[in-house]
Amino acid sequence: MANKTEGLTFLQKLQKLQECMGGFAWEKDGINRYQSYKYITEKQYKANFKKALKDAGLVWKVQQLEYQYIPEISDKMHMVICKFKGEIIDPETGEREEYIFFGSGSDNGDKALYKAVTGGHKFFLASNFNVAEDNDPESDADEVSKVGNIPPPPEKREEIKQELTDRDGQATKMQINSLKKALKMLREKDPEQESFIAAVAEKTEGFTNITKQACETLILEIGKMIEMYDNEEMRN
Repeated sequence: MANKTEGLTFLQKLQKLQECMGGFAWEKDGINRYQSYKYITEKQYKANFKKALKDAGLVWKVQQLEYQYIPEISDKMHMVICKFKGEIIDPETGEREEYIFFGSGSDNGDKALYKAVTGGHKFFLASNFNVAEDNDPESDADEVSKVGNIPPPPEKREEIKQELTDRDGQATKMQINSLKKALKMLREKDPEQESFIAAVAEKTEGFTNITKQACETLILEIGKMIEMYDNEEMRN
């Protein structure tokens, strides 16, 4: 059987990869019942990307470059920010396209790193291959309500109560403003970081629930990200 990508250049294979990813019937197959919205699961992203790579005659390689642990971003909640380098490679010629992207995840247990890895990969695929995923909760509220919302368990209700009443160690107004300015600069450097910025806003409940330590750490890490983009601009 003839190879469908035989004779194609690396650029043509990348174009074919884009076409394959855009040709899938993407479905929101996951449900967040606590916040009443549907989303495309990591399983679907990975399965479709794997098939698209095969059809385009390309391979994918990814490695984690940096890892930053941010304790107590809010009460009992910690956050992880990861920096990744991904490469799409033509195994026939060795040509490759390199991507740098970030992922963030928060959890009150041990799943923050896993969420950062999966979230980073999902956002990379969504932003680079035009996967439409409108996660506006309002757009899915009616559909999700048909399935039924699950009330939070007693321990979750107590956690929410503590987050609302225990404000010790919260970031100052000046810190919050500095964080917002840093995120604005990051957006200007790379609009594709919008997903990361949205994640920070969500995890901090609209910048209203974040500790002083976590806020300072975030500002420093975002500063490093901005510096990386500045260095790239200087090299180019």
